[in-house]
Amino acid sequence: MTTRRALLRVLGAGALVVGTWPARGQQPIRIPRVGMLWSIGSNARFVAIATGVFRQRLAELGYVEGKSILIDERFAEGSMPRLNELAHELVASKVDIIVATAVAATIAAQQATSTIPIVMLNAGNPIGAGLIESLARPGGNVTGSSNIALGGKLVELLHELVPHLGKLAVLANPTNAAVPPARADIADAARRFNISVVVHAEVTRAEDFANAFAVIRNARPDGLVVFAEPLIATHHAEVFDFAASARLPAIYDSGGMARFGGLIAYSPDYLEHYAMAAVYVDKILKGAKPADLPVQQPTRLELIINLKTAKTLGLTIPQSVLARADEVIQ
Repeated sequence: MTTRRALLRVLGAGALVVGTWPARGQQPIRIPRVGMLWSIGSNARFVAIATGVFRQRLAELGYVEGKSILIDERFAEGSMPRLNELAHELVASKVDIIVATAVAATIAAQQATSTIPIVMLNAGNPIGAGLIESLARPGGNVTGSSNIALGGKLVELLHELVPHLGKLAVLANPTNAAVPPARADIADAARRFNISVVVHAEVTRAEDFANAFAVIRNARPDGLVVFAEPLIATHHAEVFDFAASARLPAIYDSGGMARFGGLIAYSPDYLEHYAMAAVYVDKILKGAKPADLPVQQPTRLELIINLKTAKTLGLTIPQSVLARADEVIQ
């Protein structure tokens, strides 16, 4: 009896396999593959949260990961040469769409392919970077969401926190396409508040941070604006340690920087971009062309204040600023 039952189980399993195998002459059903290209590392705290939003929105649109869609994530760990290699790897693996996080990853993807659709996420200055022709009509194989220049607002907020702010330093990666318009914004706002921008400290690789910090310290500014693109975000702990050791109030253009230990941040709600990306992926898989899908800009901005860091700096946050905060970290 046992042998008969075992045989029946085997035969039943065989019938199941035969039943799901394509009939002679039919092609196996191909599951669409989406490559996600990250400039940062897989262990970054933001990654799990952001990909969770992306996957959840795909699920809401009817996709089941592993059955009706496959997601292949690649992480450059802050290395720009590695980012370019990974972009070419995704192209060689014949993904159907590349989702590129931030402008550097989008540029790497576009340089690797002119045919595979690319969905960019919170890319700064995509027109200036040559990624698209216009927001309304991207015109090529790139669409998605772009960022907005907030340099002037960062100066205004820092001036509220530090009323005696007379000298300002800026830390940025000059190779990022979003930096030039942001710097112009900062210059205009600084003139309005009679603030002197005493130094633009630049980093393009990990080895540059020590010198950038020395340049800022020697300039003796009253405040610091940090543009948190992927390289700087990857080295955020070093930036926080420097600001604390120099007792320098710093403001960031990424909410995560304040959540992870920075003083204050004013930025788009970046998670919104990941939900947008899922919608673009859905539309493209259903036949839409990137050239015809308008690029979206963020609709929600968030002000985040870290009171623990303020206390470490001996800084009292004005009630007028606290009242406007979307999130206050105690």
